[in-house]
This record gives sequence, C-alpha cells and structure tokens, in this order.
Amino acid sequence: MASKSGHSAAATPALGFLAERGIPHGVHTFDHDHSSRGDHPDFAMEAARLLGVPPEAVFKSLVWLVDSRLVLALVPATTTVSAKFLARAVGGKKAHLADVASAERVSGSVTGAISPLGLRQELPVVIDEEVRLHPVVYVSAGRRGLEVSLDPQDLIAATSARVAALSTSASN
Repeated sequence: MASKSGHSAAATPALGFLAERGIPHGVHTFDHDHSSRGDHPDFAMEAARLLGVPPEAVFKSLVWLVDSRLVLALVPATTTVSAKFLARAVGGKKAHLADVASAERVSGSVTGAISPLGLRQELPVVIDEEVRLHPVVYVSAGRRGLEVSLDPQDLIAATSARVAALSTSASN
C-alpha cells in the first residue's frame, strides 16, 4: 500500500510517523459531516460508511484511564471497549473512559480523530484481537475525514501494542 499522492507526508503527526518509518500505508479522505458534531456521532462508523469499507476493519482509538494511567484502546467500529477486559489486559483493576480534555491533550488530536500513530504523549496501546482477522485495517490519521489503511502487523509493531480481547458487541 503506497501513500496516495496529493498528501504531504507530514500533513498530520500520524502521516509523518508512518513516512519517517517507511511503513506502507494508504491515505483515505472523506467528507466528514460537521453538522452532526453535537450529536456525538460515531466517527469510526461514519468513516467506514463514507469510505465504503467493512466497519469491522475500521478501528476506533479511545483514551482510557486504567487505575491512574492513561491507555489507548483500539477496537473495531462495530464494538465497544469492555472496561473489565481492558483493565485486565494492562494489569489494572478499574478502567473508565478518560475525559475529553485529557484525551485530546495526550493525543494531540480532537476526539473522533485520535490516531494511535504519532501521539503527542507516548501511551500504552492495546488493540482488540480482532485486528488479526483483517488483511488491512483502517485507523484515524489524526484529523476528522482522514484515515490510513495498513497491515495489522505493521500497526501492532508501530505502536508496540499488546493484542488482547477488549471488545464487546456494540448492541450489548
């Protein structure tokens, strides 16, 4: 997967991160619906729909507080993070979603656009085990309306991620 032309390699920290390390990836843009901002849209599902890719292959990045440390969890767009599973995966006891200000401060991106690549502050990363079911996965490139696609093994290696069972069905 080569980067698509028309994008500066350093357009976002995530794209700069991938370019600096020579990690093969695709760059995908879509017209994010800014009108739905107040309704707390599901940005990962929006990306999947507008890119025409399976939502199970689009991974959302969520900053969590596990005991007293921040952790980045990635799960498919069709699921939610189990606080119990995430805490267990990092050897913690309790987990809850971090507040928006903390998530944006450590990531360097607004919510709905947090990328696991090129974070402002290094965080432990845990990716749901379903990542291994896909030949290509999509994650935010650090801006709403901008996604990168890459090999799941490259994502795991680039983020030094732990892979574990994290998700529960979004309908539960």
